[in-house]
Amino acid sequence: MYREDRCDLCGQCLASCRFLGFDPETAKTAMRELAQGAHPEWLTRCATCYSCVEACPNQADPFSLILRRMEEAGTYFPKEMVMAVHAHFSPKGEYNPPKLSGRVFSACTINAALAGSLEGRLFDGAEILKGRHVFCNILYTHMGNASLFEDAVEGVIQRLASTGAEEIVFLHDDCYTMIALAREKGVHIPFKAVHILEYLAGYLREHAGDIRPLGAPVAYQRPCASRYTPEKDVFLDEIFARTGVTRVAREYDRENALCCLQNTGDMLPARKELAAWRDKNIGDAVRHGARALVYLCPICREALGKKAEEAGLAQVMITDLARMALGEIPSVF
Repeated sequence: MYREDRCDLCGQCLASCRFLGFDPETAKTAMRELAQGAHPEWLTRCATCYSCVEACPNQADPFSLILRRMEEAGTYFPKEMVMAVHAHFSPKGEYNPPKLSGRVFSACTINAALAGSLEGRLFDGAEILKGRHVFCNILYTHMGNASLFEDAVEGVIQRLASTGAEEIVFLHDDCYTMIALAREKGVHIPFKAVHILEYLAGYLREHAGDIRPLGAPVAYQRPCASRYTPEKDVFLDEIFARTGVTRVAREYDRENALCCLQNTGDMLPARKELAAWRDKNIGDAVRHGARALVYLCPICREALGKKAEEAGLAQVMITDLARMALGEIPSVF
């Protein structure tokens, strides 16, 4: 949610963007124009990586303003494509929630992409919510549309709450961000929302005696949505420490992380040039000695996996990293 009262139009958000090429002065001008209602051409070249959110010194959420102008202009994604995606992900029929209690997990609509990574003792006997009725809708912010996301949020939270679960662990970073953004808008969250990183760190802490340190250097692919909730990064650092891997000190990490750029392609010529940044991202990991690229988001793995494998990097979901250290599955190192 854009906080106009906090935004001093300093331009630091845009000046920090690698993809748009603003300098400090042109960034200030661009932000003033945007606040005044302009729909500049550069909106079509935005990577929707949310880096401007984290770069803002006043926590004004400038991306929400950018997103508002994108939707007004209607030129970021073809409207027919947005509506086709919306038709695909919209819930079909009434939701008949399972009657649950205690801790459950939510996989949104990425459960198929996580196949094989939600097995073993970490998830033994766990109830995993999945499907269109619990789809977080963050996807639409990567398509230049705020309304489809905002209109759906309260319904998704109500459906999650209707299960009766006291604690929901979100397996997808986008879903946890949905909760954070809903809170900002004053939506009541009637359950304890836990990020998968917090859950994994706690599990490894409680089972420290079962861990076999992996002893390998890795690079981490930080999801875009983590820009909204950087406070959970402490759990990621703990996971790496407890599993015995070293997070290489590379250029494109933490606040300087690069988006996986999933929303580039032949149908989006204004952003096709951004695909070159994928090579820079992977090359950076290789140059700094990483033997694997560790993912939190399966969409990032889908976007980067082929190029990363060609560069000699093993592909590891964060849940599988924990399972390797616990001796459940073979180590790739």
